[in-house]
Amino acid sequence: MTPNATDRMTALLKTRPEPGMTLESVPVPEPGPGDVRIRVESVGIDGGAEALIHDWHESKRHYADELPQLFGHEFAGTIDATGSDVDGVAAGERVAVEPVVGCGRCRCCRSGSSSICPDRRILGLDPEIDGALAEYAVVPREALYPIGSLSADEGVFLELLGLAVHGIERSSFEPGDSVAITGPGAVGIGALVAAVAGGASSITVVGTEADRRDRLPLARELGATRAVTVEDAAEGTEDVDVFVEASGHPEALSLASSATRRGGEIVQIGIFHGAETVPVDLTRLVRRGVSVTTVYGRRDSSWRRAIAIAEGVDLSPALGPAFPLADYEAAFEATRQRKGVKITLHP
Repeated sequence: MTPNATDRMTALLKTRPEPGMTLESVPVPEPGPGDVRIRVESVGIDGGAEALIHDWHESKRHYADELPQLFGHEFAGTIDATGSDVDGVAAGERVAVEPVVGCGRCRCCRSGSSSICPDRRILGLDPEIDGALAEYAVVPREALYPIGSLSADEGVFLELLGLAVHGIERSSFEPGDSVAITGPGAVGIGALVAAVAGGASSITVVGTEADRRDRLPLARELGATRAVTVEDAAEGTEDVDVFVEASGHPEALSLASSATRRGGEIVQIGIFHGAETVPVDLTRLVRRGVSVTTVYGRRDSSWRRAIAIAEGVDLSPALGPAFPLADYEAAFEATRQRKGVKITLHP
């Protein structure tokens, strides 16, 4: 039954500048002009965002003056209601959400790169826009991507797969190229799926000792030629054409600098949380002609290609574990323990 303005919903809020979050009863949001309301079916826990916010990592303490806040920026669900001036979608349609919303007017937005708009807002991370760690969320109509028969958890993973696809799009990658990927988390696994779909000749996935039992075998299952720990990566990871750095760890960037072939390319997707500067041997890169391409967010083409890939690939090994919203503490603990790849909450 569609809620009305007097109805309430359960939401997971960050209320205090300390570790933890709290389940609260809040009003169901109403969609304004150009907006739609989504019945949230799945919302992801991003290890670099919601997980750090929950644990009150030093890199997220700038939110202190904005609390309480409703976070959650990776999500999918079913359209529940639409505001005025909305066309092209209808109640009952299943969708995933692009969380980065640009101004629509600047040079970046006009060229299709709204993710790097200087005035961009991020749904579920911007203090002015509530997120999806709740039963319902309101988003702009332009943020929606229909997912058809894909599951809600697959819809969540599309945001990460789209980021990885964007990395491949921006790179000089061609079918037959060799690829290395550091960081077998959600983005790194997304990059693996994208590279397999793109026709890479070989793909090496590099993780840590903590990934040996779960994520590295999963990488092999999804198409990696080699899946090794960083200690074993130096041997056999030389002269790759495209090196995708998805871990956000300085040592991984160092490995990329040494393992990429002359004239090759490093695609930097990982974010170095809490690190103001990262050492890079630029002289070595310059003398070897190695280019560095940075990637943030997605383009419309990234979403369309990610959806097409997801429709033809079994992503289930990368999905979960999933938890009811009420079991959020167990979900955040699973994230700390690096269980699975894309942990989700189901409101």
